[in-house]
Amino acid sequence: MKRFGSPYQIEKAVHDGRLFKMMPGVYSETGEESEIEVLQARYPKAVLTLDSAYYYYDMTDEIPELYVLATADNAPRIKELTVRQVYVPSEALMVGAMQYDYEGESLRIYDIERLLVETARMKNLMPADLYKEVVRWYRANLERLDSSKIGEYAVAFPHKDRIMSVIDAEIY
Repeated sequence: MKRFGSPYQIEKAVHDGRLFKMMPGVYSETGEESEIEVLQARYPKAVLTLDSAYYYYDMTDEIPELYVLATADNAPRIKELTVRQVYVPSEALMVGAMQYDYEGESLRIYDIERLLVETARMKNLMPADLYKEVVRWYRANLERLDSSKIGEYAVAFPHKDRIMSVIDAEIY
């Protein structure tokens, strides 16, 4: 909008081939952005988590069917067919969020400590085989974890004691 000034000028640029409409509200000059880049532009306050993050961190080789995006618990529903939305308390949404370079793409994703907290938080909703695979990865990579971050992150959730007991029992 800053560059073209009005919706009419944007549509004119799309018609002339100077701009590509990727999805409502998201435009590109090249049209070569990946689906995840487009989704993150469309939902700038969403963070990749769970199945998607496991894949990008190479915790599993199973390519997720849907992108899993964490949003604030008061955020509107995401209606994209390629997205599974996970609600997080709004004050905890950006805790542990970071930019991660994956094959040249910059992804907004939770760090591995926050992802562990999410894993413990969502344990009962995850397929058992995926949960076991992720737990194995964490056990094999204990030296990469910052325990103080895990404790800080868990405090942001209502059931922090349950989350920490799952982590203590199954990871450490």
